[in-house]
Amino acid sequence: MSLFVLLPAYNEQESIRPLFKRFQTLQQISNMEIELILVDDGSSDKTAQTALDESQSLGILLKLVQHPKNAGLGEAIKTGFATFLEISKEGDFLAAMDCDNTQPPELLIKMYDTMIAGSYDIAIASRYRKGSKVIGLSKFRELMSYGASWLFRIAAPLPGVRDYTCGYRLYNRTFASKLDMYYGDSLFTESGFACMIDLLLKAKVLKPKIVEIPMVLRYDQKPTASKMKVIKTITRILKLLFKNLLGAAPTSNLGQTFNGEETSRIPLKMGNRK
Repeated sequence: MSLFVLLPAYNEQESIRPLFKRFQTLQQISNMEIELILVDDGSSDKTAQTALDESQSLGILLKLVQHPKNAGLGEAIKTGFATFLEISKEGDFLAAMDCDNTQPPELLIKMYDTMIAGSYDIAIASRYRKGSKVIGLSKFRELMSYGASWLFRIAAPLPGVRDYTCGYRLYNRTFASKLDMYYGDSLFTESGFACMIDLLLKAKVLKPKIVEIPMVLRYDQKPTASKMKVIKTITRILKLLFKNLLGAAPTSNLGQTFNGEETSRIPLKMGNRK
């Protein structure tokens, strides 16, 4: 079993070394074979070169994928998922997390152990469970996230889910493959931060078994300013909410017409997409 960690990165040069050092420690204290998938989303600093240098210096496996220009978080997650499905094998796991050193890589041990013990499809590092804590985040951002949590709990309840917006998640490969086959190119349609909510809502149709693990979020350790466009993110979140309330089903890859014939299943390999 290998654990792949997807790190979408945009101008995160300053975060790379302390974060990679934590992954080195995680690799030493766990029995996990860890490989990082860093998607450099058109950074203008030395994010990519720093990642290459630090991975070699610290002895960490790294798959670097670069976008020629900044395309947004959703596109970076899409590229990361595609890369994972292309280079992984059955039984592997994919963790997705921020590259700004605010989320603890060490939590992956508990997330993985819990997933294995309970045969879960997704584990979410949650800010809304007993033992969770948020340090250094503005009150406005906390309120926005908390409000989104309650809105979606009411409008789009998912068993086991309170934190809809946190991107720190662990997926087993079997479920990631099911998502890919079911949705194809329509799996990732949100380019911004709302993509994490959208992905959960799309996963809902496959009835995943989800568990949340309490997380201590250390936003005070973030060396650079947030890239989130707050107004745009709020707008996209509200659009997803209303779409769900209206009962609009996510577009599936199943049942499409292919070469003039109906088909009930058209699995698409994400690694072959442009």
